[in-house]
Amino acid sequence: MQVCVVKNTEPKNVSIPLTMAAGGTAGLALRYFLPVYQPERDTVMFNQSEEIKRDNFVSAKQAFIEKIKNQFKKDSKNQSLQLFLERMEAKTSQEAKIAKEKIKNAPAEIKASIDYLKAQMAASIKASRHLTDANIKNAVKQARSVWGYLLPGIALGALAGYFYNVVGTIRED
Repeated sequence: MQVCVVKNTEPKNVSIPLTMAAGGTAGLALRYFLPVYQPERDTVMFNQSEEIKRDNFVSAKQAFIEKIKNQFKKDSKNQSLQLFLERMEAKTSQEAKIAKEKIKNAPAEIKASIDYLKAQMAASIKASRHLTDANIKNAVKQARSVWGYLLPGIALGALAGYFYNVVGTIRED
């Protein structure tokens, strides 16, 4: 008696509309995950991104100084706040030198307090800078064309599905 192997003749094809949907999804995902470059920023933000960063830097610094001024109004005998404000509000280089000398000649605990205030201000400015940069990047990513990423993704998905079906059929023969 002869034994015949039962062969599955149904090809293992993939659905082209399904691969198109997967390609479109990948295209839209690329829209958000591709990095933002400076020419793209300049195009979307009309060459204003550096000015926006600088304005946010200045406003963060001024907001911190205003907070220190409010603390100084409540506690006008605090010498570290007074010296810090003198240093930050110096208009000329001579005033800045005088304020630096006062800080240099101050007791150790006042110097430590001023260093702590400087570190807080630096952290506030750094956080502002990072948030501004992230907001600019997100704005640029939102401005990217949906169709510019969706349609090529759909086309590549359809091409991949068709190629897989053709190669799968050829391989079985």
